[in-house]
Amino acid sequence: MRASSFRSSALPRLAVVVGSILAAACESAPKPPEPGAAAAASTAEAPAEPPKPKGMPELSVDSMGPYVGQRVDLAQKDGAEKLAKAIRALPIEGKPVTLLADKKAKPSAVAAVVTELGAAGAPKVIIKTDGRDDLPKEITVVPEGRVSKPPACAVSTMVLKDLATAIWPFGGGMGKRQRKGLAGPDLSHTGEQLTKDIAACSATVAFFSADDEVPWEMAHNLAGTVIASDAKKKLDTLVLLRAAPVAGRPVQLGGG
Repeated sequence: MRASSFRSSALPRLAVVVGSILAAACESAPKPPEPGAAAAASTAEAPAEPPKPKGMPELSVDSMGPYVGQRVDLAQKDGAEKLAKAIRALPIEGKPVTLLADKKAKPSAVAAVVTELGAAGAPKVIIKTDGRDDLPKEITVVPEGRVSKPPACAVSTMVLKDLATAIWPFGGGMGKRQRKGLAGPDLSHTGEQLTKDIAACSATVAFFSADDEVPWEMAHNLAGTVIASDAKKKLDTLVLLRAAPVAGRPVQLGGG
């Protein structure tokens, strides 16, 4: 009887203890997240877009590459994407933009910045370079993307890897090559040929470029020679090509 009585009295107390343990476990268990809470947390942690600069920073290209409010390394895999993103953040507002280009900059880097400025809304880019004293140190170029269907006879010219110059029609055809001079491209004889070719075509646009192995100064001086060789001052558009073309072949717009 005593054993039976003990078991009977112990059972209620055991039930109370077990119930207390279960209640404590339920209280300590983490509550499931409310619907939408995870998405809200993810949104809060996403990096915000960098604020647009209030004023236009000084834009430049030197031997290290472009500086457009931040340094961009075009040699990196995502360099072109970073350049485009940085330029889109600039307060261009459909106005011409000034670009300082160092003499030792790569022509491809200068062309990349000009192209992206055009894509972001700049109708023209004023490039300043400390080039030859007898040529303009400031040239105004139109981004390639803002030109379409120029006349096939439009003058195209470039500085080649060996510092010779080439002149040929935009649509392709027989070109003229001028060997290098003593200290670089022979711009005197190149200018004489440019004067003839510009006068022989009704186009008001001309194109220029340079092999990426030569410094930007050579390309800038060639552009200045094009301007100086326009005897009748009929050219109103000077285009820096995004990619160096192949002399004598049709020029492909769009970086091709």
